[in-house]
Amino acid sequence: MILFNYFWIVKSSYSKLYTIYSKKLLKKIILMRYLIIGLFFFLSSSATAQVQSVELVASGLTCSMCSKAIFKSLSALDFVSNVKVDIEKSSYILAFKSPNEVKIEQIRDAVYDAGFAIETMQLTANFPSAKAVTNETVSLNGYQFKWKLLGSKNISSPQEVTIVNKEILPTEGVYYLKF
Repeated sequence: MILFNYFWIVKSSYSKLYTIYSKKLLKKIILMRYLIIGLFFFLSSSATAQVQSVELVASGLTCSMCSKAIFKSLSALDFVSNVKVDIEKSSYILAFKSPNEVKIEQIRDAVYDAGFAIETMQLTANFPSAKAVTNETVSLNGYQFKWKLLGSKNISSPQEVTIVNKEILPTEGVYYLKF
């Protein structure tokens, strides 16, 4: 505002020149504002690499009370909106309040804290690339993933993948994925 007042206060024979200059500057500032807002929306909408849901199979369950303990533990996570249980398969399907807030280690810890282990963990996610290439690193929800494949494979979105790390622990900060 001070910058614009400076141009309007100046009274001289060049006042028209200052007025023209201030209008051009104002147009540039407005244009920059639109560009910054547009860039923000483009980056936020193009970052579609998100975990949509997680299905895990727990091991060591012997009764329905075991299943209920895991259900309570997973439901208590602040980013989980819904947990569906299949007692016969010992599987749990998790839906999330916001796909950007999924914390894999908290899901793993919730099952372990209930006294059980995870046999498999499968993610359904939108990946940023249309092709999975062996040992290519993919960033997803703040995590680093690598494809554990024999070759490359085309990906449809959303894609179901399985984390193959032992005990769902990252190896050197990386989770390995397979189809």
